[in-house]
Amino acid sequence: HSGWAIEGAIGSEFKVDASYLSPNVKLANNLESATQVYNVSILMSNTVFFDMSLGMRRQCRQVDHVLFAGASSPLKLYTIDLEYARIKVQLEPKRPTAGRF
Repeated sequence: HSGWAIEGAIGSEFKVDASYLSPNVKLANNLESATQVYNVSILMSNTVFFDMSLGMRRQCRQVDHVLFAGASSPLKLYTIDLEYARIKVQLEPKRPTAGRF
């Protein structure tokens, strides 16, 4: 999911933690939890889906149309099925580190 959020520091002079305030943060957390329910590794909202190129959208499939608790409108959920074994990863050659410091 994508959307606005406000980041703020919460704590005391001895310990400070970052906190994020936004309904979008809660929704992103719900989507992450829902990956287990739908048995998929990637689950995205229609907000992310429509930010993708047309070519990437063609690789996705709609999983469901849901109304999360606290949401004002239903949300379409999408996933992209990846064959991990077929993804080629090109590694950059390691650079020598001797004498850099």
